[in-house]
Amino acid sequence: MTELLYYPGNEYDKEFESVVREAREVDGYICLEETLFYKEGGGQPADQGKISWDGGEAEVVDVQKDHGEIRHYIEGDFPKPGRKVHGEIDWERRYKHMRMHTAQHVLSWIALNQYGATTAGNQIHEDQSRIDFKPVDFNEEDVMKIEKEANALIDKGLEVEKKEMDREMVEEQVKEGRTNLELIPDSIDPLRTVIIGEDDICPCGGTHVDNINEIGGISIVNRVSKGANVERLEFELE
Repeated sequence: MTELLYYPGNEYDKEFESVVREAREVDGYICLEETLFYKEGGGQPADQGKISWDGGEAEVVDVQKDHGEIRHYIEGDFPKPGRKVHGEIDWERRYKHMRMHTAQHVLSWIALNQYGATTAGNQIHEDQSRIDFKPVDFNEEDVMKIEKEANALIDKGLEVEKKEMDREMVEEQVKEGRTNLELIPDSIDPLRTVIIGEDDICPCGGTHVDNINEIGGISIVNRVSKGANVERLEFELE
């Protein structure tokens, strides 16, 4: 099984060394002994970047988890199993996703505290992201209030801690409605958990900044009704 080098809190590393464990050229992917590349999941896209070795180089265009394997889909040369490789992630892309994902946590935290709104889904992108909330029926004044409170919270410069916690402890501390713990298989224990300040605790496997002031500023650019008591907020970072 591939060791995830960015777990539980090494998201700022940009380069790494590894060994090719499996190479499936016909399917376009390789598996490594360890990796810094984030695999797609939790509403966050996969990292991209490149790998290189003596006599070859390839672009990493996608990373997926399939049957427990972390598959790096590559374009270019193809390394053989046992080959030592050097990996470099696309840091600009990674950092945008880190800021966006942490911003999503901030908005979800405020919506739950102020309106009892549970996050029903989210999708992170580099330039604009979205969150679906339920059960709730926001109006324009609500949206302005959420944006204002989010940016006020960012100005406080709260630290973001990422660590593994015993599942039982997470279940005791996470606020009701903050996440769908029942969707996480019971076999996953401990849980990688993201903690903002002293109050927001949420199990999450995504990449995040170390302090919410790195987000900059949040601008909610659109509100869309997605059906009975489901509201979508689309946001950008300033």
